[in-house]
Amino acid sequence: MFHRYGRKRALFLSILLTFIGYALTAFSVSSGNLVLLFFSRVITGVFSGNLSVCLASISDLSTTEKSKAKNFGYLSILSGFSFIIGAFLGGKLSDPEIHPLFNPAFPLWIAAAMSLLNLLFIIFGFEETFHPQLKQKFDFLEGIHNVQKGLKTKNIKSIYLIYFLFVFAWTLIFQFSPVLVINKFNFTHSEIGNLAALMGVGWAIGAGPVNKFLTKRFSTLKILEVALIIFTALSLLVGFAVHLTSVILLLGACVTIGGLAWPLCTVVISNQAPQQMQGKILGVSQSMQSLAMAVSPIIGGISDELYVQLPFILSAVASFIAGLIYFRIKI
Repeated sequence: MFHRYGRKRALFLSILLTFIGYALTAFSVSSGNLVLLFFSRVITGVFSGNLSVCLASISDLSTTEKSKAKNFGYLSILSGFSFIIGAFLGGKLSDPEIHPLFNPAFPLWIAAAMSLLNLLFIIFGFEETFHPQLKQKFDFLEGIHNVQKGLKTKNIKSIYLIYFLFVFAWTLIFQFSPVLVINKFNFTHSEIGNLAALMGVGWAIGAGPVNKFLTKRFSTLKILEVALIIFTALSLLVGFAVHLTSVILLLGACVTIGGLAWPLCTVVISNQAPQQMQGKILGVSQSMQSLAMAVSPIIGGISDELYVQLPFILSAVASFIAGLIYFRIKI
């Protein structure tokens, strides 16, 4: 669809239906309609997966590899901050003890309103970044054929595997660090919130100033190479740190490296694809990301029951394997 109709139409349609999905979700929560809730979440889930279109648009606007790394880094900063701020505000805006207007449906109405603003921006403020050739023969299986073509691109399968393993490792760190500090240091809910804020700051530093500083001086591949090694070591050390200060410092460093490496993985994937395949290739990468994020809590939860440090060991192993694959293919 991306190369037949352009990025703007794809964003318009997906954001429009995301807005409808959020509005229906808010209404279903307010009315207590469980069937409508499931239906609305399906709509939102299917059409909120437009990050690949955003990444493709950024790739279109990036004239060099270094500018692409910088721009993907900015997107990563915004993603990290929005995730933490969204979770924080969602908890506050759903608490009627703070204000009588607040309730579980209220944050969803806010999300719908923000989606509507986003839709208006796409209509009036977004200029098409990719001009497709519309006189192509229609292929009903076009999407499948493009993905198959993308997977045949040199080294792309290995890069997807590296990306999957890195996201898997990072998600284990992010999700099970609170479990670790609760078990070892009896953290309260408030302290967990402070830890999340620290992780958000570390992520922003890695994706922003550290990314900008390093990409001006070194190639994307060299930075990613070193980042995978450091991330592997830090993942292992976090789980076995004895003192709280050590845990905080190691976790902050680990998150900073994660914030640096994540957008670089996307840059490497993007660089392996021709312009007309950017949407498809980046779309597959988002599928790999979603799969890793879905699998890691299951495996991490089982491993945590066996041994509290085991999720961090698994994170280090996954990152180590990603590094081995990277050094083997040497893109």
